[in-house]
Amino acid sequence: MIATLHPETAKSGPVYRAARLALLRQQMLRHFKRTDASAEKVEQALARLAEANPLVDRLAQHP
Repeated sequence: MIATLHPETAKSGPVYRAARLALLRQQMLRHFKRTDASAEKVEQALARLAEANPLVDRLAQHP
């Protein structure tokens, strides 16, 4: 396939659409990975809080 130098034709052509789709797919995968990493950090923080909470409750009950 020969690429055109005409901007309007190039933006509506299949090569442009395929490249744009590949770029968007890559951005989405990167976003999913960042979201998963953030969710994992939140889960770890909640687990630490849950572990620390019973200890605080026990300390408060015994002055």
